[in-house]
Amino acid sequence: MKKSNQFASPFSAWSGHRLFHVVAGTLIGAMVVTTQASAMLPTPEQAVDNSMPMQTSTNNSSTSSAQAVNSKITASLVSVDANGQEVLVPVDTNTRLQSGNVLEYQGYFTNTNADRVRKMTVTMSIPDQVELLNTVAPEFPYGSVDGNNFARMPLRTKVDNQLQDVALKYYKAVRWDLEGVGLNDTVAVKYRARVK
Repeated sequence: MKKSNQFASPFSAWSGHRLFHVVAGTLIGAMVVTTQASAMLPTPEQAVDNSMPMQTSTNNSSTSSAQAVNSKITASLVSVDANGQEVLVPVDTNTRLQSGNVLEYQGYFTNTNADRVRKMTVTMSIPDQVELLNTVAPEFPYGSVDGNNFARMPLRTKVDNQLQDVALKYYKAVRWDLEGVGLNDTVAVKYRARVK
């Protein structure tokens, strides 16, 4: 009986996984989120934050304007070259991953509005096949163990009446609040994870 290697095609198991969510808002309007993901990753899905108005088409009202954010998501295998320097090798359908490999996920979000985005919230979920490492940028993100409730990292919980940090292997998502993204400005977020 032939045993299949789940790491031979690294993203086939994740094809239905919500990898990234983008929510952007301004003082004056609602938004439209458009996404452009590389073929090697699942397509990011829109996430609606109920605390801010959203729309999916341009509003002709003079009191608001549609907001658009283009995104590009990449994944790279972290390795070391012959000189001992760390290098990022883009992951594609031919990449063969093994347990213990470290991946770096990067999200690039470009404000394509006519206006500055006052606050952009970017959420990246963590696939079940990997566990978060302590390399997250920008610093001071929010984390979640259920993908819905977020708190400033590191997450803490009570065990036997003592407050302890939640192990990174239990994290399901990371979120950043990015301030003041100008017209055509691109912001980047990233995290590293180890293949289980």
